[in-house]
Amino acid sequence: MKPLIWVLAFVFMVGSAVADADNNKKTYHFKQGQVIDFLFLASRPKSEAAFKAYVQAAISEATALGYKNLSSFSITRTPTQGNYYPDVLVFGGWPGDFTDRANALAQLKKAVPDLNARRLDIWSSFNMTNYHLTEDKSFSVSYDKIQVLTAYWQKDAALFAVFKHKFLKNVQQAGGVVKLALMDGRSPFGYEYNPDYTVITEWDNQAAFDTFLAANLEMDHAGVRHVNQLYLTPPARKN
Repeated sequence: MKPLIWVLAFVFMVGSAVADADNNKKTYHFKQGQVIDFLFLASRPKSEAAFKAYVQAAISEATALGYKNLSSFSITRTPTQGNYYPDVLVFGGWPGDFTDRANALAQLKKAVPDLNARRLDIWSSFNMTNYHLTEDKSFSVSYDKIQVLTAYWQKDAALFAVFKHKFLKNVQQAGGVVKLALMDGRSPFGYEYNPDYTVITEWDNQAAFDTFLAANLEMDHAGVRHVNQLYLTPPARKN
């Protein structure tokens, strides 16, 4: 992984990582009454100086507007489906609903007028999905297991509903566990990455996931417009 990504992961995780009693697990807490950002990032080479300046100008301003760091996953293995290979998935939280989130972004852009240019100096990819949480969502993942994020864009609502039901049935039959499932996301203008269904699953081992993947690829995708499927790696254990 690029050195900058480790710096990024640390910055976004300060004050937010949860220490589990079981050191073999990492827990993620998403509380209701906020909008969760899913940020898919791929860094550009030789962007360390731009990143440090961005932290001072943008991250500090975002924190003042209510932004909270909610940890991350790194993405170091070749994706199994789709055409997208980011370096990291970062989670962030903003107070309020979608309107509040849009207002916060407007204020951030006003405080940092060259916000988008700064981001493009650091990341070749900066994609974002926002989810408004009306209930708490917490999940734990094990370091000795395999985590996979699958994102689907639907083409036909009725056919996709059937597809999703079959997808979840295949997960269960292959021994996978759904850790988080989200729908009804939004992307701010200029940051479009808005799948209709995002799900994180966990697998006991590679063989179990491979069994599922074979069945997944054979499914009828008539109701599906696009897919990304990414291996996830939780942050390193705390000693």
